[in-house]
Amino acid sequence: MNHTPKGPEKPLIPTKEVIWASIICVCMTIMDITAFPAVLFVNINVTDITPIIFTIMINQWLVITGSLIALRYLCPNLFKAMGLTNFRSGWRTFLLPMIMLITVSALVFSLGLIGHFNYTPSAEKIIVEGLVYYIGVSVIEELYVRALLLNIIERIAHKTKHATLLAIIIASLLFGLGHIFGMLGQNALTIVCRIIWTIALGIILGVIYKRSNNLWLAVTTHLLVDCCSIAFCFVSPAVFTTPTIITVAVTYSAIAVFLLWRHFAHKTEKGCLANE
Repeated sequence: MNHTPKGPEKPLIPTKEVIWASIICVCMTIMDITAFPAVLFVNINVTDITPIIFTIMINQWLVITGSLIALRYLCPNLFKAMGLTNFRSGWRTFLLPMIMLITVSALVFSLGLIGHFNYTPSAEKIIVEGLVYYIGVSVIEELYVRALLLNIIERIAHKTKHATLLAIIIASLLFGLGHIFGMLGQNALTIVCRIIWTIALGIILGVIYKRSNNLWLAVTTHLLVDCCSIAFCFVSPAVFTTPTIITVAVTYSAIAVFLLWRHFAHKTEKGCLANE
């Protein structure tokens, strides 16, 4: 019986670093959700850009900068293990699912809003709310959800047979449920579908991150997907039509299941870039 050789096991992150990383992760999550501390002193109004956007963006980069500094000195081993290699090989491996994800997102969000376009935004609003804002979103969420939370769970569950898979799923569930605060007030179907597609997106990003060993590939994918919602700049208030939410939820879930099968259930040496 032939056995596929495994790559060298990564050294375990020290318990002390896991504790510090957990504290940093919780702080980042709370500060990201509440926009603290920027909410206390930032109040910028520019043309028709939603004012709170500036508060959130400034807060994101304050939190990102402070957290990276804290991780660098308090969690040096975790900082190195976050993953910044294999970008090109990871890009080649995940190019097709990334194209499918981004294409479907762009088409569904745009076509689903036909008949609802009722607002002409300024160029500044399109640039800031449709692009610049999402740069901070993708960086901060991938930092504390994938690079921290996922790695923390994987470290805690390292003695289990499928620690990485378990960590991806748990982190993705928390990622999806954590977005529920921004869905309050919408109908039940919209909330359920949005939670499903957010969990599925979390799984996709988790697989991309752990199997490419490159956080920036996950950040790039997250950013491109978020930018597909630029069509919402032309709608006020935002509208999620039934065909849109169902199509996105089903598509994201299908891609997530495929990636889990491809990189965990259907194991091949080519699929495990992190072990190359």
